[in-house]
Amino acid sequence: MAFHALEKLVHLHDGYRQVFRLAGIQLLLIQESGQRYLLRNMCPHKGFPLHTGTMSGTRLRCAYHAMEFDLARDGRCIQHPAQPGVTIYELVYDGNAVGVELPD
Repeated sequence: MAFHALEKLVHLHDGYRQVFRLAGIQLLLIQESGQRYLLRNMCPHKGFPLHTGTMSGTRLRCAYHAMEFDLARDGRCIQHPAQPGVTIYELVYDGNAVGVELPD
């Protein structure tokens, strides 16, 4: 596993949203209500990007089909819990940066 720094902590604030591309995967880093989330920037419903979605509490709503995903739990779809949810990645803190560990 290799650590990839994404952002300096000083730049994070509520409302922060940034897309990163690592290892051919688009990742979305969000901060809302003091909580940080890192997820794959792709709606599992139809593959649309999630960075244009809206947050309500811990739920991210896809702008294209209004599917909602609970980011605080496991990324599951609220409307259809049996369907695949969004992929959530564990954030890793290293000094003044936040990032993710991905396979080499």
